[in-house]
Amino acid sequence: MRLKSLKLAGFKSFANPTTFTFRHGITAIVGPNGCGKSNVMDAIRWVLGESSAKQLRGGAMSDVIFAGTQDKAAKSVASVELTFEHTQDEQTGIRHELNLYHELSVRRQINVEGKSDYFINGTRCRRRDVVDVFLGTGLGPRSYSVIQQGMIGRIVDSSPQQLREFIEEAAGVSRYQARREETQKKRQKTQENLERLNDIEAELSRQKKKLVKQAESANQYQQIQEQLATVKEQLAIHQLCQAKSLQMQHKSSEASLTTSVTTLQQQYSQLKTKFGKLSDRLAEEQWLKDEARDKLHIQDMQRQQVEHQLHTLQANINQLDGRQQANIERQKRTENSLAEAKKEQQQQAEIIGSITPKITELEQRQQQTQQAYAPLQATWDEVNAEVIELEKQQRHYEQQLALDAQANSRVQQDLSKWQSQQALWQQEAVKWGVVTSDSSSEKESGNLQDSPVQALAELKTKLSGLMKQQETVTESLETEQPALNELSQQLTTQQTQLAQLEKQHASLIAEYETLHSIVHPKKSNTKDDKPQQGNASLQDTNAAVSALGKLPELHQQIRLTAAGEQHASVLDRWLAFWLDSRVMDITSAEDKAEAGEWYQLLSGLTSPDADLVANKAANKTDNSTGRHKTKPSEDQPENSVLFAGAVVANQPKSIGSQLIALSELIIAPKLSLWQQCYFYSPNASQDSSEQDSSEQEILQTAATLIVQLPRSALILTASGWVMGHFGAIHLSKLSNESQNTQFLSVRLQQQQRLATLEDKLNDLEEQIETVSKAVKASQLKKEQSSVFVEELTAQLSALTHNLHSLKQQQIELQAKQDRQQDEQQRLIKQREQLDEDYQQLQQQQPQLAVSIEQGNEGLRAIEPKLIAGKDKLQQIEQQRQSISEQEREEANTLRQLQLELNKAELADKHSQQKLQQLSIELKQLQQAQQRLQQEQQKTESQLPKLDSSLKQANDSHHQLQTALEERNAIINTLQTEADSLKKQQDDTEQQLQQQQQQLAETVTQVAIANERINEAGERLKQVNSELSAERVLTEYLTHGRSLSDAKVQKLQTDESELSRKLDNMGPVNLAAAAELAAVDERLLPLEKQIVDITASMATLTDAIASIDAKTKTLFLQTLEAVNESLTNLFTKVFGGGQASLTLIKEEGLAQNEQWRAGLELMAQPKGKKNSRLAVLSGGEKTLTALSLIFAIFKQHPAPFCVLDEVDAPLDDANVMRFTNLISDLADEVQFIFISHNKLAMQIADELKGVTMPQPGISSLVSVSLEEAEHYLDPSA
Repeated sequence: MRLKSLKLAGFKSFANPTTFTFRHGITAIVGPNGCGKSNVMDAIRWVLGESSAKQLRGGAMSDVIFAGTQDKAAKSVASVELTFEHTQDEQTGIRHELNLYHELSVRRQINVEGKSDYFINGTRCRRRDVVDVFLGTGLGPRSYSVIQQGMIGRIVDSSPQQLREFIEEAAGVSRYQARREETQKKRQKTQENLERLNDIEAELSRQKKKLVKQAESANQYQQIQEQLATVKEQLAIHQLCQAKSLQMQHKSSEASLTTSVTTLQQQYSQLKTKFGKLSDRLAEEQWLKDEARDKLHIQDMQRQQVEHQLHTLQANINQLDGRQQANIERQKRTENSLAEAKKEQQQQAEIIGSITPKITELEQRQQQTQQAYAPLQATWDEVNAEVIELEKQQRHYEQQLALDAQANSRVQQDLSKWQSQQALWQQEAVKWGVVTSDSSSEKESGNLQDSPVQALAELKTKLSGLMKQQETVTESLETEQPALNELSQQLTTQQTQLAQLEKQHASLIAEYETLHSIVHPKKSNTKDDKPQQGNASLQDTNAAVSALGKLPELHQQIRLTAAGEQHASVLDRWLAFWLDSRVMDITSAEDKAEAGEWYQLLSGLTSPDADLVANKAANKTDNSTGRHKTKPSEDQPENSVLFAGAVVANQPKSIGSQLIALSELIIAPKLSLWQQCYFYSPNASQDSSEQDSSEQEILQTAATLIVQLPRSALILTASGWVMGHFGAIHLSKLSNESQNTQFLSVRLQQQQRLATLEDKLNDLEEQIETVSKAVKASQLKKEQSSVFVEELTAQLSALTHNLHSLKQQQIELQAKQDRQQDEQQRLIKQREQLDEDYQQLQQQQPQLAVSIEQGNEGLRAIEPKLIAGKDKLQQIEQQRQSISEQEREEANTLRQLQLELNKAELADKHSQQKLQQLSIELKQLQQAQQRLQQEQQKTESQLPKLDSSLKQANDSHHQLQTALEERNAIINTLQTEADSLKKQQDDTEQQLQQQQQQLAETVTQVAIANERINEAGERLKQVNSELSAERVLTEYLTHGRSLSDAKVQKLQTDESELSRKLDNMGPVNLAAAAELAAVDERLLPLEKQIVDITASMATLTDAIASIDAKTKTLFLQTLEAVNESLTNLFTKVFGGGQASLTLIKEEGLAQNEQWRAGLELMAQPKGKKNSRLAVLSGGEKTLTALSLIFAIFKQHPAPFCVLDEVDAPLDDANVMRFTNLISDLADEVQFIFISHNKLAMQIADELKGVTMPQPGISSLVSVSLEEAEHYLDPSA
């Protein structure tokens, strides 16, 4: 088995789908740092089931998805797929149920939510399945075959348990360990089931002991209860007679009380009439009184209203006086404010008059200052202009001098540069073959020109040959690729069709099996459940009842004929009472004897199963009709069935054809009952036009026929009537207790559905077989075509790469030739330019000297003039500043005066406004005073009128008060008379209520007596249902018999004693016998289950022991072989020394279990006696770890080995030793390593370069070294 390819899509930096094809024994993955080489290692470990994001150099598992760059968007899914070939190899292949083909593909994909999906050969599976597939092969996310960057040195420092895992994987023990763990889990689960069953058995045994005692208590309880019932019967008869005697006494008292109540009711009615008339008169007088009182109240209201108006008017007059006084005071205050405002206005006018002349004077002085400043400013401007002009000329001369100095410096620099360029030009002229006076230079130039031309011609020849090869391979690939795509599409379609068919088949087979188990239930064998004859104990009877439950039921065996299927709905209602019955085959003499034994044992039982045997349906029929079941006539002939058939045969043909025996409608089971029951259908042989027989006619005909048939015969009509010698009954009155009223109709539908399913399943299985063959053929064709296309693709890739290299060389040579010609032309032009530049520099030097001298003379002439102008300008500036200061002071004084003037004007304006407001307010107050005086005069004129109205109201109030007192006197007289009548009425009513209460008590006593009679009758009926209360009372009234007090006392004592015994017994389980039988029924299968589970435990224990023995042998043998190889390899690598793996001693492990302990690695290079591995150098640790890994590979080669920069700590000599180890094992193991070392790359058969042409995106470039050597070999 070997690794064929690795496909990455969206994994880390491999954003685009990338496929690594491994066609050689040794493959090196190379590339610069940070280009994504180690991501290949992470992808292999990830697809093999790595579940730790930290081991993959990430924080979360979703970090393996391409995160995107500035130019490329992030991916939402990452996928990695490993493809293995030759997986069916006997030695190195995979032995697993999921390995069905010669190729095995394992794929893992993850989404941004962190959910991983695993696929084996395109089928979704679990991570556990992927791990199980590679158990024992040496492959895994953390196995010795996948060594990540920096891990090689840590192997030496691994824990004892980690080193042991390496040896176990190499020995193939991991597969057995997995089996052992599964077996151990099964054993533990079985042990738990056994403990649970033992607990159940112990619990049932305890229940059985309790139930035996409870059954004995139940029998004793029933005996005491029967004695108690007899005593209660006699006491109930006595209580019934006593209640009847009390009833008669209370009825006599009831009659006398009824007469007395009637007399008192008449007297009470007369008094009530008189009191009613007097109440009417009293109500009339009271109405007159109320009317007088209302008039008085109205008069009071009118008087109060006049008083209120008078008080209000006086209050208004007082208020008007107050308002007038307040108004006068406000007028005085307003006049004072008006005088103050006028005085303030005069003061502000005086202030304005004093400020105005000052402002005028300051303005005139300010104008004079400005007139003196103007000529001074003009002089200053003129002098300043002259100074600026002189400074400008000075700066011009200075700038010109600076420019001339810079120009002179540049000329000197240009001369130095020209000399350097001259020397450089001479060198380039020699290099590029520029013709000079030297003859040797001309010869060298000719050689330089001929070399690129010759090499260019040779490259064009090679390029032409490669292009022809590329065209040939491209044509082949274009031919094969469409065929491969078509095969892939065809295979996908077939696989989809196959999956749909298999899914449909699984759905139908589940339905088929369910229906088949319902329609064809398994038959139970009851021969072993035969009861022992003569054993009548309770335990044997319960066992017989338990065995009875194992007999087949009628609904499990019943089958209908074609005619029966037509009447299934009617038969459902008829047979519903027998479908739960047990069926026993008694065709032989032995079966008949057995049936007799069953009958003897079960004849006295009341269990549900016994009822089924005892003709459950017939009992229901008899009870529902209210008749007692009658025994068959003793003189009935044995051949009653033949007799019934003869009666049917003697009927007219029209009736005989309509009477069908149930044996013709039911195929199985064959029961004599079916031959005694008939189905009568009068419409079976008639045309549709004649099918109008009434139900009454059908019943009459059936009644005529049943009389002629034996007593055991029954007739069933289509409308649901059952006719027998007992009479007729409709099935609807019996269907409430049955749950099988549609069993046959449903069973018929199930059988039809079962037949349909059988046909569909046969068709589907044929289709699945056909499609499966087509899928296998398509897969084979696809694999062949895919291999051919991959080979063509690889050839095309190699040719394209070589063609690209040759074209690149051609371009470089052509560019070199063109560059040589361009350089020659450039040098010639440069020489001309250099000569020109030298002549210009020689001309510029004298001109610059003259210009510098002129600038110096100009500066010397300007300096005295500039100094004089600046002095004069300073004097004028001082005069200007003096005038400006005076002008600022005058301006500040003017602003202050203007502010004071504005303030005074604003105050004057405010005073005028205040005067206007006060004048208006004073005028308004005067007007208000006039209005208040007029209003007061008008109010005072209303006072005399209100005084007259108040006097009239007082006179009227006195008259109404007198009339009201007269009405009160009349009402008091009538009230005294009404109170006297009311007292008489109340006394009569009280006597009447007393008599009625006595009557009600008597009626109650009669009712109580009646209730006691009823209770005694009910109690008597409960104790003895055959003895009626009416008969007992009749005997008592006729003969007057009753029990003596002593007898009654004795019966009560007996009742108390028996009740006390029942109470002392406590709660009694009357269903103990039935529960005891159920417990026995559960204990029998439970004991059998315990025996089976115990045997299963022993089998599992033996399996674990066998696995341990085999594991121990394999582990120790592998450890010994690895130690031997480790010693040889360590000595070879270090040129001596020793290394070994030894078992450590662990406390807590027995002597025979010490082989399960961890391993310790010891290594001592040549010339060293170290006691610990930690003191070894990095290179020594690496070589020691490699010796251990390759020693394991020698004993158990994994399909491939992946090494990530394990040679980083090694020097060149140790790298050669490392490459020698790889070369020795390359024939057995496929090596894939990542390296930067050129010595390590030399042993590789193929180089796979990982580059990053775009930031953050890795891509693949493959180079086969064999093909490269072939192209570079001149003899090839």
